[in-house]
Amino acid sequence: MRPPRSLLHALEPFLEAGADKEALVFGAHRISFGDMAGHAAALAEVLFAKGVQKGDRVAALFPPRPEAILSLLACWLIGATWMGINPRYQRREQAQILADAGVKVLMSMTRIGKRDLADDLASHETDLGISVLRFAPAFAPEALPEKLQYDEVLRRWREASGTLEPDSPSVVIYTSGSTGKPKGALITHAGLAFRSHTLHTDRFNLPEPTQLIDLPVNHIGALASGIGVAMASGGKMILSEQFDPGATLKTAFEEKLAIISGVPAMLARLVEHPDFATSDLSSVKAISWGAGPINEAVLRKLLNATDAVFSQQYGMTESNGPIVFTPPTRDVEILLNTTGKPDPRLELRIADESGQPLLDGEEGEVQIRHPHPFAGYLGNVEASAAAFTADGFLHTGDLAKIRDDGYLVFCGRSKEMYKSGGFNVYPREIEIALEAHPAIRAAAVLGVDDEQWGQVGHAFVELASPLTSDDITGWCKARLADFKVPKRVSVIDAMPRTPVDKVDRMQLAELAARS
Repeated sequence: MRPPRSLLHALEPFLEAGADKEALVFGAHRISFGDMAGHAAALAEVLFAKGVQKGDRVAALFPPRPEAILSLLACWLIGATWMGINPRYQRREQAQILADAGVKVLMSMTRIGKRDLADDLASHETDLGISVLRFAPAFAPEALPEKLQYDEVLRRWREASGTLEPDSPSVVIYTSGSTGKPKGALITHAGLAFRSHTLHTDRFNLPEPTQLIDLPVNHIGALASGIGVAMASGGKMILSEQFDPGATLKTAFEEKLAIISGVPAMLARLVEHPDFATSDLSSVKAISWGAGPINEAVLRKLLNATDAVFSQQYGMTESNGPIVFTPPTRDVEILLNTTGKPDPRLELRIADESGQPLLDGEEGEVQIRHPHPFAGYLGNVEASAAAFTADGFLHTGDLAKIRDDGYLVFCGRSKEMYKSGGFNVYPREIEIALEAHPAIRAAAVLGVDDEQWGQVGHAFVELASPLTSDDITGWCKARLADFKVPKRVSVIDAMPRTPVDKVDRMQLAELAARS
């Protein structure tokens, strides 16, 4: 089956098959495909009345809840580009990307949890001249724009999908800005639909799966692996405003989740929850993760608790999501020591610093040529050009090697590498060694300046049970070359994390500078 031209195209046959099948669940609210499409079409009319036209950018400030999904569809129905804003962003961060993107309308909750957004929204109206469409904190279908009739929705859907240009931007996703000013990556309709479709067929291959969506919706992980897979497969989305391990276990039983996905830190919290041992996970057919390797103890607990197949992925925003992923398996060696196999639909090479391809087993930068590449960075011609090689391969900045059996072994970010005593050191190798200790829940290593060695490793560790710095250093000395052993160790209560549960290395760098 060929990938659809867009996610609007992917949804069309499910809408035509019938309006009553459930599409979204949020708390006590259960929303059918027909109602989802009807409300989205009505919201599109509201945006159009506010002056939004084809090619304009519309921002959405929502956690994972129905309004987020409706805002996506509404934008696509009028040819606009959707831009998600992480709810954890502060006013200055919101304003920075709103201004950079030239947003015409901002759709937002007036309150998220305990955080009142009224002043933020008023500021954006006054300072940026942006029209704001406000949504109440408590979800209520009757508070949404009155849905259009089903026949009219189908007519407008067909009209929109008929005029949609697959290579036009569907969403703009702003990078974290860890190395400078955030950049807005333009993901095309064809690119997002391609990745969503192939994730469904190659990794899950489950008919109309039910899955929990609890990652920030402005992230490629939620947009492709979660929302996109649901739209490509006609599956059901159980929406949760934030990750809660107890709620996930309860939902798995009550809603018969077929897929559980997230980042390793989320899966670790899941198996550590007191209800895990007694939870019914019999409906779970697939468990997947990305953004880093899983802890062996966590993996084995999940293997013992379910009959599911497992899959890890590695990718980035600019690659529309996964570049490599594990063919579904229960093989512990593959899941712990590799990141999966390159997607055969992409052209992948491991290249040296001059861009020359390397042989299997040799370490270099991962570069890919995508059938539906991202459309560059919004308003940044120089950065867009620098993202690609002269022959059209995307630079990832990630280091890896290919094993003889075709599996990719991730070695780390080239920008995170440091030199100690003249030797190249990759933090991920040290982190893997540290996290193999049963008392270490999570580890992160940074290169910090040192008068004697140029740079040395500073390890931050989150413990499951007590250890001393000498214990930690001794563990590393037994497993690593001396120049790789961290010279500084800090035990912290909890690893600082980004909104998508990746380790926040910027915060750690600030801690290291103060220590």
